[in-house]
Amino acid sequence: MKQNKMWAILVHLSMSMWARKYDDLYENFSEEMWDYIVEESAKTGLNTIVLDIGDGVEFASHPEIAAKNAWSCARVKKEIERCRALGITLIPKLNFATVHDAWLGEYHLMVSTKAYYSVCKDLIGEVYGLFENPPYIHIGMDEEDAKHCNSTIYPNIFRQGELYWHDIRFLADCVLETGAKPWVWACPLFDHPEEYKKYFGADEMIISPWYYNAFRKEHWTPVSSRAEYVTYYNEGDYAKMNIQFVEEDPFLVNFRNVALPLMKEGYRYVPSASVFNRCEYNHADLMEYFRDGAPDGQILGYITAPWFAAIPEKKPFFEETFRLMREAKERMYG
Repeated sequence: MKQNKMWAILVHLSMSMWARKYDDLYENFSEEMWDYIVEESAKTGLNTIVLDIGDGVEFASHPEIAAKNAWSCARVKKEIERCRALGITLIPKLNFATVHDAWLGEYHLMVSTKAYYSVCKDLIGEVYGLFENPPYIHIGMDEEDAKHCNSTIYPNIFRQGELYWHDIRFLADCVLETGAKPWVWACPLFDHPEEYKKYFGADEMIISPWYYNAFRKEHWTPVSSRAEYVTYYNEGDYAKMNIQFVEEDPFLVNFRNVALPLMKEGYRYVPSASVFNRCEYNHADLMEYFRDGAPDGQILGYITAPWFAAIPEKKPFFEETFRLMREAKERMYG
């Protein structure tokens, strides 16, 4: 089973998700770290790197999006060849969720207009050719809601109702037209399962359910264990809930309520773990949960998402990511 699955890591070429704080790609990206990530991925037995491109590539169709010193198309081709020689497939990611699309520059402010649709279609078509016909194109679509679109840095924009579903459908169709399969975070499905079913068949997209804490109750994280958790769970709506363990967060409760039952509809998952919440048990618990509870054929693999910039200062988080991914993979899948 291990040999047939995707073992992936998410890497950010660009970190211009919430705001374009960096004019130069190399303000938040390091060639030294990229080399380390590629080499360590191969050593860890990973066979896929999902590259979150953002404004980190100088697109032929829309060079105006690119940050200074963005990778050229020739550089992308070189990295694809390099990864392929190590047994690694490089998958492009363009996150079109409005809470994570600051990389689009002025087009972020044109959501759901003719200009916006044209740019999205151009970029999806270009990355398919640029990445040499990848099996998947990740289009993001996580956290687009009132809770997360509350930035004071740039305008709060999020789609609702029919427009929300229309635009995901449009983006998915743009990917399907290339011959690739769209890949999305689980938010649209897990947050709105009935609406999702109206617009998408189970086989039209692959889903990444993301869960960065523990599953086994003996591994749950006490809110009292970290000052930031104490603050977070005693503010706003959370203050009324008397949450004692992080895993009692309604988001995580909903995940455990819907993740496995929805697989009866035929959805195929690439579950995502992360070191972001500093949970030592997350990778192994996540794999055990889906290995034991889901039809094996519907778990295409696993991805780990560090959510840290690829810079030397963050290397300890990547080292931990590779260690936990390797240990969990070997323990759960042999």
